[in-house]
Amino acid sequence: MKIKSYQNLLIIYGIIILSVSSIPGHSIPRFVLLSWDKLLHIIEYSFLGFLSVSSFNDKSKNQIIIISIVCLCFAIFDEIWQSFIPGRFSSGLDVIADGIGIIIGSIFASRYNSNKL
Repeated sequence: MKIKSYQNLLIIYGIIILSVSSIPGHSIPRFVLLSWDKLLHIIEYSFLGFLSVSSFNDKSKNQIIIISIVCLCFAIFDEIWQSFIPGRFSSGLDVIADGIGIIIGSIFASRYNSNKL
């Protein structure tokens, strides 16, 4: 897939993340919030990390670190955003799970894209 396609998907995916974060807490099934929360964060942000790294030509170690830091800032913003939504709250543990997901997705993208060259 072309870089521009990854960039478009990244923008759409970021909007989807913020849209889902805007759903009031009472509208989300309780079992999702308690049992699968951290795993869902890891998966969600793995995709973000993958799309972010895939959106750039330069996949050097320094570039991937910078991209991961920007993704982590997005995760922090997302958690702060959730604190303003009724029935939702922000959690440092969610940010940690997001960070783990970002790292997994970034590593996968750097390996996947280097095999395609």
